[in-house]
Formats: sequence, structure tokens, C-alpha cells
Amino acid sequence: MKLLLFIISLVVCSSCRAQNKWTYDFIVPDNGNFVQAIQAANTRENKQRRYRIFIRPSYYRIKGEGNTISVVENGVKVEFPSPMTTLTAPNTSIIGDTWQTTQIENCPQHEGISITSTLFCKGADSTYIQDIEFWSNYKNDPNAFANRAVALNEKNCKGNILKNVSLLSTQDTYYTNDGGTTYLEDCQISGTVDFICGGGTVYFNHCNIRLLPRGKTGSRDVITAPATASGNKYGYVFADCYIDGDVDQNGKYHLGRPWKNAPRCVFLNCSMNVTPAPEGWCEMHGTVPALFAEYNSTDGYFSLLDLSKRKTIFNNTNGQPVQVSYKPELTDDEAETYTVDKVFPGWYPEDKASQVRPPILKAKGKVITWEDIPEAGCYAICRDRKIIAFTTQPTYNVGKTYEGACYSVRCANWYGGLGPRSEEVVYPFR
Repeated sequence: MKLLLFIISLVVCSSCRAQNKWTYDFIVPDNGNFVQAIQAANTRENKQRRYRIFIRPSYYRIKGEGNTISVVENGVKVEFPSPMTTLTAPNTSIIGDTWQTTQIENCPQHEGISITSTLFCKGADSTYIQDIEFWSNYKNDPNAFANRAVALNEKNCKGNILKNVSLLSTQDTYYTNDGGTTYLEDCQISGTVDFICGGGTVYFNHCNIRLLPRGKTGSRDVITAPATASGNKYGYVFADCYIDGDVDQNGKYHLGRPWKNAPRCVFLNCSMNVTPAPEGWCEMHGTVPALFAEYNSTDGYFSLLDLSKRKTIFNNTNGQPVQVSYKPELTDDEAETYTVDKVFPGWYPEDKASQVRPPILKAKGKVITWEDIPEAGCYAICRDRKIIAFTTQPTYNVGKTYEGACYSVRCANWYGGLGPRSEEVVYPFR
């Protein structure tokens, strides 16, 4: 199914309008480190023009911006350098090679949802992130099973897109917009407690939701803690997602708990290889959800789950039980209202995240050529599957190389996201 959707996305993008060619504005580490790249995006003069950052594959441990922040711990005020890196400028792209090979990690020493973010997008509308992993590694401690450490924090951002992105932490991995909109496609989010939490309208399309172990605590994982604003039609939407991870959580974890405001969360056509507790949902702070529901949930063998025991009574702030007005299983007609185009009318993020088809290469002497692809913003030249150069022209001279070197080309979409590699040509060329 994913292969079919991938092919469709290439076809869709091949019909997109032509674009002017461009080069990446900042390459890490060629032009500086990750923090410097974000600072360059923030301070650029023309913030209406898209600013594209490319990060070469590597493991990057970052210290953050280092400005002094403070918290109160055990009644004592503690000051320390901020481990966070903050993007405030709109129209910025952050592009890696793949999320398996390009990782940005910070190591916060003090836990907290507002002081730990590996990347903090603050009012950074139309941010596009692809092929990268953000990891908030609390104290560099493998036994930190449930400490609040945020990998990605979005605040008041509209029109953000994440494609092939991994977010990794324990508690509060992904802290979402209060009033914003974000679309995620083919992403992986990993954590333990409320590891997707906050407000806004957030659509998870074909994402992998990964439950991490709680050690010997015996505690349950909780995937979401929505805080959807009252009056919002949508909150968290998980469509065609896959839930996997720690097998000890099988039959124990919860899909979500209501944090504040009027929480909304739905799971549609999701395959749950690790299945939740029969009640599905749990309590939090006396908030009654506006909608916690599922449609066509299946186990790892694609058998429909029994939803008859899903929780429908929640205690309010006075501790009084409240029967919700909705049913925890959506009807066919209700499920149809959760397609991307209905949740985000007029935006079309699926099209924007589409990848550009690769070219067919020709090679002779020391020169590789291909037909110029109008939808490509630039071309990445790969040798032995590693990016070695970028060009805006449909030709590349390999220069001094070696016998058996394999060359391929990847095309960047308008945002800078790189599509699949072309078929390889092997040197020497005939």
C-alpha cells in the first residue's frame, strides 16, 4: 500500500508547475553548525523568500543557543544554559539525507516541557522538515523512562509540514501548536508518556507511532494528551498509522488522555501491532474529552479490534462522572469527514510534500547528463549513494574518480526535500 502511495506521490509531483532553480542557502557542516544555520534563517533580511537548509548525514550533538534560563527545583531557583534551538522565521526548510542517517540531538539536564526542545518552532509558519531525526536525550540517560524532554515544540505555527521525520524522546516528545496546523507524512514518533501532546490541528498520515519501554516500573505508556481549543472541529487525526514498539505494553497502554480545553483525537484505519488496553483511553486532571474515537482499528494481523469496552465516562474537575455525548467508534459517514482535504480545505499538504521523480541518466567520458526536470529545484549528485555535490544544471563532470564508482541523481522539490535516487551509472562510462 505504501509503495502505491509513493508511486502516486511521484506522479502527482511530476505534474506540478515548473520552478526556478536554486541552491541551498546553508549547508551543515560546510557553512557552520546546526544552531548557526537556524540563526542564519532567523536573521535573514527577506523572510518572504524560502530559506533552505541542508544537513549532511551525520550524528550532531548540539548544545543549543546557550542563553540563560531558570527553573525552580525543590524550591530553589536554578539557572543554566538553554539546550534549545529556536526557529522564529517563517518559510524555512530543514532537510536531511534520511532520518536514519541524519540526527540532531540535545541533552537537557533539567526536565520540563518548555525548556528542553531540541528544535523550538516559535511562530515559524510554513516550516518544512524532511529526512531528519530530532532527539531530546534527557541527561544522556538510557534509564530516563518518563522525563519531560521535547524533541520538537511548535507554538503558534501555521502550515507546517513534516515528511520522513523521526521525533525521539520519552515524555512529551512532540509538543504541538496551540492554534496552528501541521501535516505529518511517513514520520516516526517515539516515546512513553503523552509523547504527542498539545493543541492545534495536527494530521498524522501513514506515520509509525512507537511505544518505548518503561523499564521495570510496570507503568503504562500513553500516546496522546490533546489540549484542543474549544470550538476547533479537529484536533489530532491519525490516518492509516501503525502502532508498534515495546511488547510489554501490549494490552496495557492508552491511546490518549484529555489534558485541557476540549480534547479531540481520532484514529482511523490504524494497524495496532501492539494493542491498547480494552478501555483505550484514560483520565487526566478532570478534563472531559470533546471526542476520543476510532474507526476500523486492527491488530497486527489486520483483524478488527473489539471497541465495545472503550471508555465513555470521564470525571470532571469536581470528580463527578460524566457520560460523553459521542460514540467511541465512528460511523462510515463520520470517518469520511477526516480526509486531508476536509481537515485542511484549500491547503493540499500532500501535494506539497510530494517527491520529484528521478531522471534517466546518460554517461560518456567523464560527463553525466539527463533531461532537465522542470519540477526540480536543484539536483543532488550521489556517488556510491552518498551526496557529494549539488547542481542546478542537468549535467555533471565527475572529474577525478575511480573505477567502479556508482553515480546517481536525486531531485529536490520546491521546499528542498530530496526524492529517490535515479538508476546508477558506473564509472568508467562508455
